[in-house]
Amino acid sequence: MRVRLWRRLAGLTVAGLLAGLAPAAIASQAQLSYVGYLAGAPVLSLEASITVPEGTQPADGAYFISADVATLGNLALLYPFTQTLQANGALKGGQATPSQYQSTMRVMSRQESVILTYAPNGTVGIEAVPLTRQAQMAREQGYANGTMDPASLVVAVASLFAHTGSCAGQYQLFDGARRYDLTLSQAGYTDLTEMPNSYYAGSATECIATSQLVAGFQKSALNANLYPQSAKLWLAPAIAGFPTVPVRILARSAFGDMTLELVKVTR
Repeated sequence: MRVRLWRRLAGLTVAGLLAGLAPAAIASQAQLSYVGYLAGAPVLSLEASITVPEGTQPADGAYFISADVATLGNLALLYPFTQTLQANGALKGGQATPSQYQSTMRVMSRQESVILTYAPNGTVGIEAVPLTRQAQMAREQGYANGTMDPASLVVAVASLFAHTGSCAGQYQLFDGARRYDLTLSQAGYTDLTEMPNSYYAGSATECIATSQLVAGFQKSALNANLYPQSAKLWLAPAIAGFPTVPVRILARSAFGDMTLELVKVTR
């Protein structure tokens, strides 16, 4: 099974690269850099590349997103964490339908990889190395079916907002281990003030995110309220000719307020 999974990972990587190099005449690509701040200190970096059908209101067509996440500074010393992920699928009528998602995560010296494959009928295939208890339970109980991956969520929200002017929506999510429901509601408009290295300052649409944790979450972490209790995100047309993107995200947990700020954009 391990050999078969790594072969599929290699195949998906090639497919992802090809998707990222889709013909320029019909696709638009942007690379976004975010920094996460906790108590004013940078603790997280996120580098994302997003390819969608061109235009501020993307037409039907393929999308591709890849991202690299890592802890920074003192947090990286205490909790070394990296994650590389890729997702692809299709937009149709402003709705995102995922096809595949893959993630490789390393915490301390432990590495976990997962591939999620989405069938037309909504079932989700799960392959994980090693086969974690959460992935095994999701297979057995089927609670990943009918969900989308968290990377495709970004495309789904951006596309919905581009077509309707609203971020309000409900999403069923599964990341290979954890199953949760996310509800977004629109809260109006805000003039964002600049943070250190902010790429964007000005008018933005504020959205409030609330989550319902369904399965796959560690009891000790739940009891300690380590998972974000609530979050806000601000959407803005920060990139000319590209759909509106999150320019700031604020998440609250027992650790305190974590702010994820867009600091750089490359076309």
